[in-house]
Amino acid sequence: MKSNNNNGFMKKAGALSQGIPRYSKGLVSAAVLVSLAACGQDGITLEGFEADLAAGESIEIGLSPNPDGSVEVTLPPGTVGGDDGVADDGAATAAGAMYALTNQFDPSQQISASDEAAAEPDRINQIVAYTRDENGTLEQIGVYDTGGVGENIRNSGANPLASQDPLIVSKDRRFVFAVNAGSESISSFTINDDFSLTPADLNVSTVGDSGAQNPVALAQFEDVLYVANSGNFVDGAGQELDTLPADRNRTNASIIGFRVGDDGSLTLIPDSELTGVGANAGAIEFSSDGNSLVITERRTNNLRVVTLNDNDAPITYDNGEVRVSSLLSNTAQPFGLDLYAADNGDFLLVSEGNNGAPGLSALSSYRVEPNGALTAISISSGVEGDPLVTGFTFGCWVEFVETPTGDFAYVSNTPDGTITSFAVSDDGALTRLESLAGDTGIDGDDTQNGGGVLDAEIAFPYLYQVVNNDGRIAQFMINEDGSLDRQLDVEIVDTDLFRAGMFVGIAGF
Repeated sequence: MKSNNNNGFMKKAGALSQGIPRYSKGLVSAAVLVSLAACGQDGITLEGFEADLAAGESIEIGLSPNPDGSVEVTLPPGTVGGDDGVADDGAATAAGAMYALTNQFDPSQQISASDEAAAEPDRINQIVAYTRDENGTLEQIGVYDTGGVGENIRNSGANPLASQDPLIVSKDRRFVFAVNAGSESISSFTINDDFSLTPADLNVSTVGDSGAQNPVALAQFEDVLYVANSGNFVDGAGQELDTLPADRNRTNASIIGFRVGDDGSLTLIPDSELTGVGANAGAIEFSSDGNSLVITERRTNNLRVVTLNDNDAPITYDNGEVRVSSLLSNTAQPFGLDLYAADNGDFLLVSEGNNGAPGLSALSSYRVEPNGALTAISISSGVEGDPLVTGFTFGCWVEFVETPTGDFAYVSNTPDGTITSFAVSDDGALTRLESLAGDTGIDGDDTQNGGGVLDAEIAFPYLYQVVNNDGRIAQFMINEDGSLDRQLDVEIVDTDLFRAGMFVGIAGF
């Protein structure tokens, strides 16, 4: 395991995330409360913890050693004993936050752009911020420019980026990171106490020495941020195409890493750029120890694993070759990723678009071995009758959640506007629960022209689903058995820059 650093981050070990133990329902005891009180944490009561846990909340307790050997205990805002979650006037404060990323592109750069599109002005990508109350309801609090622009939609479709996690929140909830695919850049923001954002480092280039373009997906571990550049459309001479290739496959892809400063600034990690990985990238994820990266390649149908050295750059062999392992997906078009740590190792969930075969998108699972190799657990065939297919088309995004009553995964099916649910066993095996677990009500819109459901985020017990055709966030309650109840729809943004089909990511807590 890599050594600790002094940049405000802590290494993850086992079931601990960022050094913060998470207590689930039924696991808080009087002994825990006595220990916390002995550490100087006031206002903690067993009744208060039980009330939070009964409401489905997770309690995160920060433990920081002091020089004198004592331990400082902190609780996040809205938790009993931390910020009491009640304003001076008695009104409830926010329980968390959600952020949505727009994809503002220059229409004149679109292949076969109309005269009207060519006359439209440039637009700047934006992050829309919301507070989340204890009932899961979102309230917009701000809109923030990233300084960059979006993809010029040479691949058109419901999601011009065709990726998961173009927008992420750091695991310690201090920063928000976003891609600007049309500017070949990324941006970072600090999260304020009221969940508003302050720009930290905007429009930072991701091109590197290779000139790889179109950053589409992000992954963060402690003070390291990696981005997958999915590549661009070029001919054999490397010249950018002015017509869309029939296979929509990109070339000149890469991954590249940045060091995150304590102020949110981004600095390129030397020797971190790795070319030839991430072609038509769908997603990128860190292993739980931060020692490797997993990337889905929709162009090659491969899952790629890159091992990192102590400087957080890809490891090379003595002959100069980079240590990369590959596993061909059994079902075509591996897309979304969610990697989670369990007591018996890391497990990887992979959603599969299956080249748009009607009703045959799917989900598969793998164990991530200590050496970075992937071992198959539940593998879809992508054919009719397979219990791991969703029953819908283009299942592109996957979210995993651990709950007091079981572990579940949810796949977002873009054209149909639906969500499929799966149960996940302790050893990573998958069982489909409901083909139609959630319906966002897009009513069969033509998603190839800018609609459908895209990225999703879970802040248990709520799941938030981007509905891109008309700019909504659909909210669902996750029940004890993993089923979903649709609750509220929220208009994503109130801004004069709004247009349908422009949202590509959601992240929060």
